[in-house]
Amino acid sequence: MSYIILKYDDLNIENLTAFQKAWCQCKSYKAVPSFGLIGDSLLEPGEDYLNALKKMISDGVEIWNHGYFHGENEFSTRSYLEQKESVESTQFLMKKHLGKAAATFGAPHNNSTEKTVSVLHDNFPEIHNYLYMADGESRPKARQLIVRCNYESKPGVIDLDLFSKEYGRIKDYPYFVMQGHPGIWTEDDFKKHEIILKRIVDDRHVIVTPEKLLRIELPVFTVERAALWDDELSDFFVSHKTVVCYGAGEIGREVYRYLHSRNLQPDAFVVSAGNRMEAEVCHVPVFELSELNQRFPDCGVILTLLGRLHGEILSQPELSGPDIWRADSTLDYERFIDHVRYDISR
Repeated sequence: MSYIILKYDDLNIENLTAFQKAWCQCKSYKAVPSFGLIGDSLLEPGEDYLNALKKMISDGVEIWNHGYFHGENEFSTRSYLEQKESVESTQFLMKKHLGKAAATFGAPHNNSTEKTVSVLHDNFPEIHNYLYMADGESRPKARQLIVRCNYESKPGVIDLDLFSKEYGRIKDYPYFVMQGHPGIWTEDDFKKHEIILKRIVDDRHVIVTPEKLLRIELPVFTVERAALWDDELSDFFVSHKTVVCYGAGEIGREVYRYLHSRNLQPDAFVVSAGNRMEAEVCHVPVFELSELNQRFPDCGVILTLLGRLHGEILSQPELSGPDIWRADSTLDYERFIDHVRYDISR
């Protein structure tokens, strides 16, 4: 049995009907969902919209802060002040119209940086949960809800084969999050959504909101290969004068925190050309790939990005020389990332 958070993104006035349909499907399985609200939908809300949101809340649905504009760069390249204003505007409007500010935050498009974590940590103590967002430095007391079971091949497209693959790999973890975008689902997607709901309920998982999960103490859970991975990583650092992480985004921060908790310190992050959004991540410098061989000759590289990108990344000539940790198995890498995410989010 696992605790499952049903995370549905992008609620606004235009797609309210679709969210109500997803909500009705959830209710038929006694599953309580969590809806990510786009803040500007509360700027001039109609009475029907507000009543619908209040009805959801009274029935136990958790409405969480999904940014104000729902911009792709809203929490990636924007300044500290702009990010603060975005979170603050949504919190203010939720409290004004719904009676309570959000206790959970999830960035639009799941795009965030260490700056976002700083904004939340410094200014919003009422936000106790971060969805799909990790803090590499482990500053906040907020729980980082990052273990996930994907079922959309891209936003709004449900893929039952993908769900079966992900679910088979993750279903034994004590908790995980499942993300969907009902606002752009087709009728076929809604049918597939019901199939997924039936499966997880039949398997006797417990569906909870982020707020409710916060009150549950999650147990230690260690996968069979965890000790092997730790030994390999320790040996990898010992056998290389310098070690860099390729990928400075979400997975980069997750792996950095995992390594740091085991007294393993990467020397740098490396990113592809044009992807350097920050000069430092977790106080570790970030460089573009073109600088790798000049700055870090004979280094070891740990890939810290989505497994499906590994083939493309490893084809780059700059990576033909360095030693790459576990570059030969995408499935094993995905299992490693699952383990990392649970380890740092308990």
